[in-house]
Amino acid sequence: MAINRTLALVHETELARAVGERVMARLMKGSVAQLLPPRAVLFEEGTEPEMVHLVLSGRVGLVASGGTDHEAVIETFGAGSLLVVPAVILSLPYLVSGVVLTEARIMMIPAASFRRALDDEPALARAVVDMQARHWRLLIEQIKDLKLRAAPQRLAQWLLRELGAGPGTVLQLGEPKRIIARRLGMSPESLSRAIAALEEAGAIHVEGRAITVVGRRALEMAAGGMTNTRG
Repeated sequence: MAINRTLALVHETELARAVGERVMARLMKGSVAQLLPPRAVLFEEGTEPEMVHLVLSGRVGLVASGGTDHEAVIETFGAGSLLVVPAVILSLPYLVSGVVLTEARIMMIPAASFRRALDDEPALARAVVDMQARHWRLLIEQIKDLKLRAAPQRLAQWLLRELGAGPGTVLQLGEPKRIIARRLGMSPESLSRAIAALEEAGAIHVEGRAITVVGRRALEMAAGGMTNTRG
């Protein structure tokens, strides 16, 4: 039953759709899938990659300390994501650690097998380039947020990105607010103040882990124009 569930999740990923069944079967040969609890460590900052990690369900955070006593959540990723592929491609140490945030099913592909497939399979190479291009854009957005935007602006920008362009107005938070605060480069207290500011502006309503956008235009204005509150 677990094997069937894993196969179904694999075939639902963007990677499987992009590369086709033959290439995906090649990647799965020799790979293992595990259901891991929150706080499980997939890989550690500074270690050499041995596996490529494909998230099939749940969420994983990329966490960095840079040799200090403080940790920062660089980004969180959900189902369908390949984690830190550049380290695997270049055979260089990880710059971040991978930590499970919510119960997650992870497929682990041997790094050497992945690199060989990347050399031989144009569809895989293109899929990886596309994913890394999107991750690069995401990183640039993060840098812009941290350098140019106050805490409420960063929160508003993040909410808009998470909701996307669709008609949905409710965002169910997949991880604790303290993790989101670290991802946005602010303290939990600053996040609480940013939430209060957006609620006061008529942009959102928060109940537990559900954030409802009650005024999308107000949220968009907050993302671009609210500069009087500092995180």
